[in-house]
Amino acid sequence: MAFLRRAFPSQSSSISTSLLLLLLLYSFSSQFLPIEPYMVPYLTTVKHFTNFQVTVDIFPLSVYAQLVFTLLMAPACLYLSHKVVIVLGAFGILLTYFIAWMGESLLSMQFMQVTYGFGAATRLAFSSYTFLVVPEEEYQAMTSVTTTTSLLSFMFASELSQLLAFEKIPYVAFFVLTFISLGVCCSMALLLPKDRSSSLFSTSFAHCFNDDEGLVRTLKKTWHGRDLQILSLWWAVAYAGFSLVQNYGTNLFYAIDSNSKLNGHIIAASQAAGSLGAFCAVYLENFASQRGMIIYVMGLAFMAILCVFMGISARIWVVYLIYVTISGIYQTLACLLTVRCGHLLSNKQFILLFSFNSFTGLLLETILQAVLEISRLSVFAQFSVFGGFFSLATMVFIFLCFFGRSSGTPELESEPEPLVSEWTY
Repeated sequence: MAFLRRAFPSQSSSISTSLLLLLLLYSFSSQFLPIEPYMVPYLTTVKHFTNFQVTVDIFPLSVYAQLVFTLLMAPACLYLSHKVVIVLGAFGILLTYFIAWMGESLLSMQFMQVTYGFGAATRLAFSSYTFLVVPEEEYQAMTSVTTTTSLLSFMFASELSQLLAFEKIPYVAFFVLTFISLGVCCSMALLLPKDRSSSLFSTSFAHCFNDDEGLVRTLKKTWHGRDLQILSLWWAVAYAGFSLVQNYGTNLFYAIDSNSKLNGHIIAASQAAGSLGAFCAVYLENFASQRGMIIYVMGLAFMAILCVFMGISARIWVVYLIYVTISGIYQTLACLLTVRCGHLLSNKQFILLFSFNSFTGLLLETILQAVLEISRLSVFAQFSVFGGFFSLATMVFIFLCFFGRSSGTPELESEPEPLVSEWTY
Protein backbone atom coordinates (compact mmCIF):
# COMPACT_ATOMS: atom_id res chain seq x y z
CA MET A 1 0.00 0.00 0.00
CA ALA A 2 2.92 2.34 0.59
CA PHE A 3 3.91 1.90 -3.03
CA LEU A 4 0.38 2.74 -4.18
CA ARG A 5 0.33 5.88 -2.06
CA ARG A 6 3.69 6.94 -3.48
CA ALA A 7 2.68 6.09 -7.05
CA PHE A 8 -0.79 7.69 -6.82
CA PRO A 9 -0.78 10.60 -4.35
CA SER A 10 -4.34 11.03 -3.14
CA GLN A 11 -4.35 14.78 -3.59
CA SER A 12 -3.24 14.76 -7.22
CA SER A 13 -4.45 11.46 -8.66
CA SER A 14 -7.60 11.50 -10.79
CA ILE A 15 -7.93 7.70 -10.64
CA SER A 16 -10.79 6.51 -8.47
CA THR A 17 -10.10 3.84 -5.86
CA SER A 18 -12.70 1.53 -7.42
CA LEU A 19 -11.08 1.74 -10.87
CA LEU A 20 -7.61 1.12 -9.42
CA LEU A 21 -8.84 -1.95 -7.53
CA LEU A 22 -10.55 -3.30 -10.66
CA LEU A 23 -7.35 -2.94 -12.67
CA LEU A 24 -5.23 -4.57 -9.97
CA LEU A 25 -7.65 -7.45 -9.42
CA TYR A 26 -7.81 -8.07 -13.15
CA SER A 27 -4.00 -8.00 -13.40
CA PHE A 28 -3.61 -10.45 -10.52
CA SER A 29 -6.36 -12.91 -11.44
CA SER A 30 -5.43 -13.03 -15.14
CA GLN A 31 -1.97 -14.40 -14.26
CA PHE A 32 -2.78 -16.58 -11.25
CA LEU A 33 -2.81 -19.88 -13.16
CA PRO A 34 -1.45 -22.75 -11.03
CA ILE A 35 -1.92 -25.33 -13.81
CA GLU A 36 0.27 -23.40 -16.27
CA PRO A 37 3.72 -24.57 -15.00
CA TYR A 38 2.50 -28.19 -15.13
CA MET A 39 0.66 -28.17 -18.43
CA VAL A 40 3.26 -30.37 -20.16
CA PRO A 41 3.27 -33.17 -17.53
CA TYR A 42 -0.53 -32.94 -17.38
CA LEU A 43 -0.86 -33.47 -21.13
CA THR A 44 1.64 -36.33 -21.16
CA THR A 45 0.58 -38.21 -18.00
CA VAL A 46 -3.18 -37.54 -17.83
CA LYS A 47 -4.12 -36.96 -21.46
CA HIS A 48 -1.50 -39.47 -22.68
CA PHE A 49 -0.04 -37.38 -25.49
CA THR A 50 3.60 -37.99 -26.28
CA ASN A 51 6.21 -35.34 -25.54
CA PHE A 52 6.79 -35.12 -29.30
CA GLN A 53 3.10 -34.36 -29.92
CA VAL A 54 3.08 -31.69 -27.23
CA THR A 55 6.27 -30.08 -28.54
CA VAL A 56 5.59 -30.31 -32.29
CA ASP A 57 1.82 -30.70 -32.84
CA ILE A 58 0.27 -28.70 -29.97
CA PHE A 59 2.32 -25.91 -28.41
CA PRO A 60 3.64 -24.23 -31.62
CA LEU A 61 0.07 -23.38 -32.65
CA SER A 62 -0.26 -20.86 -29.82
CA VAL A 63 2.75 -18.94 -31.16
CA TYR A 64 1.29 -18.70 -34.66
CA ALA A 65 -2.19 -17.88 -33.33
CA GLN A 66 -0.83 -15.13 -31.08
CA LEU A 67 1.11 -13.72 -34.03
CA VAL A 68 -2.09 -13.39 -36.11
CA PHE A 69 -4.31 -12.13 -33.28
CA THR A 70 -1.70 -9.56 -32.21
CA LEU A 71 -1.86 -8.01 -35.67
CA LEU A 72 -5.66 -7.89 -35.42
CA MET A 73 -5.76 -6.26 -31.98
CA ALA A 74 -5.73 -2.67 -33.28
CA PRO A 75 -8.80 -2.94 -35.57
CA ALA A 76 -10.57 -5.13 -32.99
CA CYS A 77 -10.11 -2.59 -30.18
CA LEU A 78 -10.96 0.37 -32.35
CA TYR A 79 -14.13 -1.18 -33.83
CA LEU A 80 -15.38 -3.11 -30.78
CA SER A 81 -13.75 -1.05 -27.96
CA HIS A 82 -10.92 -2.08 -25.67
CA LYS A 83 -13.29 -3.29 -22.97
CA VAL A 84 -15.05 -5.74 -25.30
CA VAL A 85 -11.72 -7.18 -26.43
CA ILE A 86 -10.50 -7.48 -22.82
CA VAL A 87 -13.71 -9.31 -21.86
CA LEU A 88 -13.43 -11.65 -24.86
CA GLY A 89 -9.79 -12.33 -24.00
CA ALA A 90 -10.61 -13.16 -20.37
CA PHE A 91 -13.27 -15.65 -21.43
CA GLY A 92 -10.90 -16.95 -24.12
CA ILE A 93 -8.32 -17.88 -21.48
CA LEU A 94 -11.05 -19.47 -19.35
CA LEU A 95 -12.14 -21.51 -22.39
CA THR A 96 -8.52 -22.52 -22.96
CA TYR A 97 -8.17 -24.30 -19.64
CA PHE A 98 -11.68 -25.75 -19.82
CA ILE A 99 -10.77 -27.40 -23.13
CA ALA A 100 -7.48 -28.61 -21.63
CA TRP A 101 -9.44 -30.17 -18.76
CA MET A 102 -12.28 -31.73 -20.78
CA GLY A 103 -10.76 -32.30 -24.22
CA GLU A 104 -9.35 -35.67 -25.23
CA SER A 105 -8.42 -35.47 -28.91
CA LEU A 106 -5.37 -33.92 -30.52
CA LEU A 107 -7.67 -31.56 -32.45
CA SER A 108 -9.22 -30.24 -29.22
CA MET A 109 -5.75 -29.58 -27.79
CA GLN A 110 -4.78 -27.71 -30.95
CA PHE A 111 -7.94 -25.60 -30.72
CA MET A 112 -7.04 -24.98 -27.07
CA GLN A 113 -3.75 -23.44 -28.21
CA VAL A 114 -5.59 -21.15 -30.65
CA THR A 115 -7.81 -19.80 -27.86
CA TYR A 116 -4.72 -19.38 -25.69
CA GLY A 117 -3.02 -17.37 -28.45
CA PHE A 118 -6.08 -15.12 -28.65
CA GLY A 119 -6.16 -14.59 -24.89
CA ALA A 120 -2.44 -13.82 -24.79
CA ALA A 121 -2.82 -11.27 -27.60
CA THR A 122 -5.62 -9.44 -25.77
CA ARG A 123 -3.20 -8.51 -22.98
CA LEU A 124 -2.09 -5.74 -25.33
CA ALA A 125 -5.62 -4.37 -25.21
CA PHE A 126 -5.38 -4.14 -21.42
CA SER A 127 -2.03 -2.31 -21.63
CA SER A 128 -3.51 0.15 -24.09
CA TYR A 129 -6.71 0.48 -22.04
CA THR A 130 -4.81 1.56 -18.93
CA PHE A 131 -3.27 4.42 -20.91
CA LEU A 132 -6.76 5.54 -21.92
CA VAL A 133 -8.14 5.67 -18.38
CA VAL A 134 -5.35 7.61 -16.68
CA PRO A 135 -3.82 11.05 -17.34
CA GLU A 136 -0.43 11.15 -19.05
CA GLU A 137 1.48 12.03 -15.88
CA GLU A 138 0.33 8.74 -14.33
CA TYR A 139 1.24 6.42 -17.22
CA GLN A 140 4.37 5.18 -15.45
CA ALA A 141 2.71 4.58 -12.10
CA MET A 142 -0.15 2.62 -13.64
CA THR A 143 2.11 0.59 -15.93
CA SER A 144 4.47 -0.25 -13.08
CA VAL A 145 1.80 -1.21 -10.56
CA THR A 146 -0.20 -3.42 -12.97
CA THR A 147 2.95 -5.12 -14.29
CA THR A 148 4.22 -5.71 -10.76
CA THR A 149 0.87 -7.21 -9.79
CA SER A 150 0.83 -9.54 -12.81
CA LEU A 151 4.37 -10.80 -12.27
CA LEU A 152 3.87 -11.35 -8.55
CA SER A 153 0.66 -13.23 -9.29
CA PHE A 154 2.46 -15.59 -11.66
CA MET A 155 5.20 -16.06 -9.07
CA PHE A 156 2.72 -16.96 -6.32
CA ALA A 157 0.88 -19.33 -8.66
CA SER A 158 4.16 -21.05 -9.63
CA GLU A 159 5.19 -21.51 -6.00
CA LEU A 160 1.75 -22.80 -5.07
CA SER A 161 1.71 -25.27 -7.93
CA GLN A 162 5.15 -26.59 -6.99
CA LEU A 163 3.99 -27.04 -3.41
CA LEU A 164 0.93 -28.94 -4.62
CA ALA A 165 3.14 -31.07 -6.87
CA PHE A 166 5.46 -31.95 -3.95
CA GLU A 167 2.39 -33.08 -1.99
CA LYS A 168 1.23 -35.10 -5.02
CA ILE A 169 -2.13 -33.32 -5.14
CA PRO A 170 -4.24 -34.40 -8.18
CA TYR A 171 -4.21 -32.08 -11.17
CA VAL A 172 -7.94 -31.41 -10.72
CA ALA A 173 -7.03 -29.16 -7.76
CA PHE A 174 -4.72 -27.15 -10.04
CA PHE A 175 -7.60 -26.65 -12.45
CA VAL A 176 -10.10 -25.69 -9.74
CA LEU A 177 -7.78 -22.95 -8.46
CA THR A 178 -7.16 -21.78 -12.03
CA PHE A 179 -10.89 -21.63 -12.80
CA ILE A 180 -11.62 -19.66 -9.62
CA SER A 181 -8.94 -17.12 -10.51
CA LEU A 182 -10.17 -16.81 -14.11
CA GLY A 183 -13.75 -16.44 -12.88
CA VAL A 184 -12.61 -13.40 -10.90
CA CYS A 185 -10.73 -12.17 -13.97
CA CYS A 186 -13.84 -12.38 -16.16
CA SER A 187 -15.92 -10.59 -13.51
CA MET A 188 -13.38 -7.77 -13.23
CA ALA A 189 -13.26 -7.43 -17.02
CA LEU A 190 -17.06 -7.07 -17.16
CA LEU A 191 -16.96 -4.37 -14.46
CA LEU A 192 -14.31 -2.24 -16.20
CA PRO A 193 -15.60 1.15 -17.43
CA LYS A 194 -16.24 1.64 -21.12
CA ASP A 195 -13.46 3.36 -23.05
CA ARG A 196 -13.80 6.20 -25.50
CA SER A 197 -12.43 4.11 -28.35
CA SER A 198 -15.97 2.81 -28.82
CA SER A 199 -16.97 6.26 -30.08
CA LEU A 200 -14.25 8.75 -30.94
CA PHE A 201 -11.37 6.47 -31.92
CA SER A 202 -13.40 3.81 -33.70
CA THR A 203 -15.02 6.46 -35.90
CA SER A 204 -11.74 8.09 -36.85
CA PHE A 205 -9.94 4.78 -37.40
CA ALA A 206 -12.81 3.40 -39.50
CA HIS A 207 -12.51 6.50 -41.68
CA CYS A 208 -8.79 5.74 -42.09
CA PHE A 209 -9.49 2.21 -43.32
CA ASN A 210 -11.97 3.53 -45.87
CA ASP A 211 -9.42 6.02 -47.16
CA ASP A 212 -5.95 4.85 -48.20
CA GLU A 213 -4.49 8.31 -47.71
CA GLY A 214 -6.10 8.54 -44.28
CA LEU A 215 -4.57 5.20 -43.26
CA VAL A 216 -1.13 6.23 -44.47
CA ARG A 217 -1.39 9.52 -42.56
CA THR A 218 -2.44 7.68 -39.40
CA LEU A 219 0.49 5.28 -39.64
CA LYS A 220 2.95 8.11 -40.28
CA LYS A 221 1.57 10.13 -37.37
CA THR A 222 1.64 7.11 -35.05
CA TRP A 223 5.34 6.45 -35.67
CA HIS A 224 6.28 10.11 -36.10
CA GLY A 225 9.64 11.09 -34.64
CA ARG A 226 12.96 9.31 -34.72
CA ASP A 227 13.02 8.60 -30.97
CA LEU A 228 9.70 6.75 -31.15
CA GLN A 229 10.85 4.77 -34.19
CA ILE A 230 14.08 3.70 -32.47
CA LEU A 231 12.26 2.80 -29.26
CA SER A 232 9.71 0.76 -31.24
CA LEU A 233 12.57 -1.16 -32.83
CA TRP A 234 14.10 -1.74 -29.38
CA TRP A 235 10.69 -2.98 -28.19
CA ALA A 236 10.59 -5.66 -30.92
CA VAL A 237 14.24 -6.72 -30.65
CA ALA A 238 14.34 -6.93 -26.84
CA TYR A 239 10.97 -8.74 -26.73
CA ALA A 240 12.20 -11.38 -29.20
CA GLY A 241 15.53 -11.92 -27.43
CA PHE A 242 14.07 -12.07 -23.93
CA SER A 243 11.32 -14.48 -25.03
CA LEU A 244 13.94 -16.85 -26.46
CA VAL A 245 15.94 -16.71 -23.21
CA GLN A 246 12.78 -17.59 -21.29
CA ASN A 247 11.77 -20.35 -23.71
CA TYR A 248 15.15 -22.12 -23.63
CA GLY A 249 16.12 -21.35 -20.03
CA THR A 250 14.74 -24.58 -18.55
CA ASN A 251 16.42 -26.56 -21.34
CA LEU A 252 19.75 -25.07 -20.29
CA PHE A 253 19.07 -25.82 -16.63
CA TYR A 254 18.41 -29.47 -17.49
CA ALA A 255 21.54 -29.70 -19.66
CA ILE A 256 23.74 -28.45 -16.80
CA ASP A 257 22.08 -30.38 -13.96
CA SER A 258 19.36 -32.86 -14.87
CA ASN A 259 18.84 -33.72 -11.18
CA SER A 260 18.02 -30.20 -10.02
CA LYS A 261 14.58 -29.81 -8.47
CA LEU A 262 14.76 -26.02 -8.15
CA ASN A 263 13.75 -25.00 -11.67
CA GLY A 264 10.24 -24.02 -10.59
CA HIS A 265 11.59 -21.87 -7.77
CA ILE A 266 14.05 -20.17 -10.13
CA ILE A 267 11.31 -19.32 -12.61
CA ALA A 268 9.30 -17.88 -9.73
CA ALA A 269 12.39 -15.92 -8.63
CA SER A 270 12.72 -14.51 -12.15
CA GLN A 271 9.14 -13.27 -11.91
CA ALA A 272 9.96 -11.71 -8.54
CA ALA A 273 12.99 -9.96 -10.08
CA GLY A 274 10.80 -8.74 -12.94
CA SER A 275 8.20 -7.43 -10.51
CA LEU A 276 10.93 -5.65 -8.55
CA GLY A 277 12.11 -4.06 -11.79
CA ALA A 278 8.59 -2.95 -12.66
CA PHE A 279 8.18 -1.63 -9.11
CA CYS A 280 11.39 0.42 -9.41
CA ALA A 281 10.49 1.80 -12.85
CA VAL A 282 8.15 4.37 -11.34
CA TYR A 283 11.09 5.81 -9.39
CA LEU A 284 13.49 5.60 -12.36
CA GLU A 285 11.27 7.42 -14.88
CA ASN A 286 12.95 10.82 -14.51
CA PHE A 287 16.44 9.31 -14.54
CA ALA A 288 15.65 7.28 -17.68
CA SER A 289 14.13 10.25 -19.52
CA GLN A 290 17.21 12.34 -18.78
CA ARG A 291 19.57 9.64 -20.10
CA GLY A 292 17.59 9.19 -23.33
CA MET A 293 18.52 6.15 -25.43
CA ILE A 294 21.70 5.35 -23.52
CA ILE A 295 19.95 3.34 -20.81
CA TYR A 296 18.28 1.08 -23.40
CA VAL A 297 21.53 0.53 -25.33
CA MET A 298 23.32 -0.35 -22.08
CA GLY A 299 20.51 -2.78 -21.23
CA LEU A 300 20.99 -4.63 -24.53
CA ALA A 301 24.76 -4.73 -24.05
CA PHE A 302 24.42 -6.09 -20.51
CA MET A 303 21.97 -8.79 -21.63
CA ALA A 304 24.38 -9.75 -24.42
CA ILE A 305 27.19 -10.31 -21.93
CA LEU A 306 24.95 -12.27 -19.56
CA CYS A 307 23.69 -14.56 -22.36
CA VAL A 308 27.27 -15.37 -23.39
CA PHE A 309 28.12 -16.27 -19.78
CA MET A 310 25.03 -18.50 -19.64
CA GLY A 311 26.24 -20.30 -22.76
CA ILE A 312 29.75 -20.98 -21.43
CA SER A 313 29.06 -21.55 -17.75
CA ALA A 314 28.83 -25.06 -16.34
CA ARG A 315 27.71 -24.00 -12.86
CA ILE A 316 23.98 -24.23 -12.33
CA TRP A 317 23.84 -21.52 -9.64
CA VAL A 318 25.65 -19.05 -11.89
CA VAL A 319 23.14 -19.73 -14.66
CA TYR A 320 20.23 -19.42 -12.24
CA LEU A 321 21.49 -16.04 -11.03
CA ILE A 322 22.04 -14.73 -14.56
CA TYR A 323 18.59 -15.93 -15.68
CA VAL A 324 16.93 -14.06 -12.80
CA THR A 325 19.05 -10.95 -13.48
CA ILE A 326 18.07 -10.83 -17.17
CA SER A 327 14.41 -10.94 -16.20
CA GLY A 328 14.85 -8.00 -13.83
CA ILE A 329 16.70 -5.93 -16.43
CA TYR A 330 14.20 -6.58 -19.19
CA GLN A 331 11.07 -5.91 -17.13
CA THR A 332 12.52 -2.66 -15.78
CA LEU A 333 13.41 -1.34 -19.22
CA ALA A 334 10.19 -2.64 -20.79
CA CYS A 335 8.09 -0.73 -18.24
CA LEU A 336 10.08 2.45 -18.85
CA LEU A 337 9.99 1.99 -22.62
CA THR A 338 6.23 1.43 -22.84
CA VAL A 339 5.56 4.66 -20.97
CA ARG A 340 8.15 6.60 -22.97
CA CYS A 341 6.49 5.45 -26.19
CA GLY A 342 3.14 6.54 -24.77
CA HIS A 343 4.50 10.03 -24.08
CA LEU A 344 5.97 10.32 -27.58
CA LEU A 345 2.81 9.09 -29.33
CA SER A 346 1.13 12.21 -30.68
CA ASN A 347 -2.19 10.76 -31.88
CA LYS A 348 -2.72 8.48 -28.83
CA GLN A 349 -3.46 5.39 -30.93
CA PHE A 350 -1.87 3.23 -28.26
CA ILE A 351 -3.26 -0.10 -29.39
CA LEU A 352 -2.00 0.47 -32.95
CA LEU A 353 1.52 1.14 -31.68
CA PHE A 354 1.51 -1.62 -29.08
CA SER A 355 0.07 -4.31 -31.34
CA PHE A 356 2.38 -3.63 -34.28
CA ASN A 357 5.50 -3.42 -32.10
CA SER A 358 4.57 -6.67 -30.36
CA PHE A 359 3.73 -8.32 -33.68
CA THR A 360 7.16 -7.37 -35.00
CA GLY A 361 8.78 -8.82 -31.87
CA LEU A 362 6.79 -12.06 -32.17
CA LEU A 363 7.64 -12.35 -35.86
CA LEU A 364 11.34 -11.84 -35.14
CA GLU A 365 11.17 -14.40 -32.33
CA THR A 366 9.49 -16.93 -34.64
CA ILE A 367 12.13 -16.44 -37.33
CA LEU A 368 15.02 -16.79 -34.86
CA GLN A 369 13.45 -19.88 -33.32
CA ALA A 370 13.06 -21.47 -36.77
CA VAL A 371 16.73 -20.72 -37.53
CA LEU A 372 17.77 -22.36 -34.25
CA GLU A 373 15.69 -25.45 -34.98
CA ILE A 374 17.17 -25.77 -38.47
CA SER A 375 20.74 -25.26 -37.24
CA ARG A 376 20.31 -27.91 -34.49
CA LEU A 377 22.80 -26.19 -32.20
CA SER A 378 23.33 -27.36 -28.65
CA VAL A 379 21.52 -25.38 -25.99
CA PHE A 380 24.87 -23.93 -24.86
CA ALA A 381 25.59 -22.70 -28.38
CA GLN A 382 22.07 -21.30 -28.59
CA PHE A 383 22.70 -18.99 -25.66
CA SER A 384 25.93 -17.84 -27.28
CA VAL A 385 23.82 -17.03 -30.33
CA PHE A 386 21.42 -15.05 -28.12
CA GLY A 387 24.42 -13.12 -26.83
CA GLY A 388 25.51 -12.43 -30.39
CA PHE A 389 22.00 -11.30 -31.27
CA PHE A 390 21.92 -8.81 -28.41
CA SER A 391 25.46 -7.66 -29.28
CA LEU A 392 24.51 -7.01 -32.90
CA ALA A 393 21.39 -5.16 -31.74
CA THR A 394 23.55 -3.05 -29.41
CA MET A 395 25.82 -1.98 -32.27
CA VAL A 396 22.83 -1.19 -34.48
CA PHE A 397 21.23 0.98 -31.80
CA ILE A 398 24.49 2.79 -31.10
CA PHE A 399 24.67 3.67 -34.78
CA LEU A 400 20.99 4.70 -34.94
CA CYS A 401 21.25 6.88 -31.86
CA PHE A 402 24.43 8.56 -33.13
CA PHE A 403 22.91 9.10 -36.58
CA GLY A 404 19.68 10.40 -35.00
CA ARG A 405 21.58 13.04 -33.03
CA SER A 406 23.03 14.49 -36.22
CA SER A 407 19.82 14.46 -38.20
CA GLY A 408 17.01 14.44 -35.68
CA THR A 409 13.38 14.70 -36.74
CA PRO A 410 11.34 17.40 -35.01
CA GLU A 411 8.36 16.25 -33.02
CA LEU A 412 4.80 17.19 -33.90
CA GLU A 413 3.77 20.51 -32.47
CA SER A 414 0.09 19.75 -32.08
CA GLU A 415 -1.08 18.88 -28.61
CA PRO A 416 -2.88 15.56 -28.23
CA GLU A 417 -6.52 15.65 -27.25
CA PRO A 418 -6.97 14.78 -23.57
CA LEU A 419 -8.29 11.26 -23.16
CA VAL A 420 -9.41 11.25 -19.54
CA SER A 421 -13.05 12.13 -19.16
CA GLU A 422 -16.17 10.70 -17.58
CA TRP A 423 -16.28 6.92 -17.56
CA THR A 424 -19.51 4.96 -17.51
CA TYR A 425 -20.06 1.43 -16.25
